[in-house]
Amino acid sequence: MLGTRGSTDDRGLARDLDGVLRGGRIPEHLHVDSSNLPAFTRKVLGRCAGIRPGQVMTYSELARAACHPRSARAVGQVMANNPFALLIPCHRVVGSDFSLHGFGGGLDMKEWLLAQEGWRLKGRGRSCRLDGRGQRPEARRRRRGARAQSG
Repeated sequence: MLGTRGSTDDRGLARDLDGVLRGGRIPEHLHVDSSNLPAFTRKVLGRCAGIRPGQVMTYSELARAACHPRSARAVGQVMANNPFALLIPCHRVVGSDFSLHGFGGGLDMKEWLLAQEGWRLKGRGRSCRLDGRGQRPEARRRRRGARAQSG
């Protein structure tokens, strides 16, 4: 369930969601109630929520981040059934070869969302792959660590 803390203004909620769709941060007063979901699902969705605009993770990387390294297919099922797709960015999770896989809004929508975040894409539909720009979170950490060691 999606809700706002301390406000019932539908226009305000619409503005907040528009900001999120444009790549902004999720406002503090928006929250999702995931208490009725299984623990594994909550953990995977929580890790997925941390993928920032311009970043992607593979299903395997997300499984490892959720402390279930052999559960990439189960992670895929969680992403396919994400009840909070506007706030938990399952469109930022891709195949190990950076191909786009299923998305509740359809692959065209997943392509569009990633393109809005600056990704270049090759191909269409099931043969679509990321081609450039954004970064995978662990690649950024490696580069930062290398700079710290050399400086």
